[in-house]
Amino acid sequence: MATGGEYVEQLRVEREHRDDVVVVLVSGELDSTTEPRLREELTAAFAGAAVSGVPVVVDLTGVGFFASVGMALLVEHHRLGVRRGTPLRVVAPARSPLRALRAAQLDQVLDLYPDLPSALA
Repeated sequence: MATGGEYVEQLRVEREHRDDVVVVLVSGELDSTTEPRLREELTAAFAGAAVSGVPVVVDLTGVGFFASVGMALLVEHHRLGVRRGTPLRVVAPARSPLRALRAAQLDQVLDLYPDLPSALA
């Protein structure tokens, strides 16, 4: 999508089952216009994980822009997971999402991992 001569990358979200984990792979720009797409996939991921009793891993490796609505969404699903007994693991390499999560001190709340293999272990 073009905005003022700039290309704005849309959010892409894929959900898959790996071993005993539901993985949500996220790439693109996460802001108020793209948040509903991730919310939809996280809701489905947590519904599926609750049935099988497995964790949900959200991989933010491909996210270039991470707005506060993304942080709020992760906290909301972390709390949902605590209530349901479904752990949320967040893959946030040392880039935009990790800086934002640390700045908001959410690294004290969320289970953060540097890469997908670490979150799957």
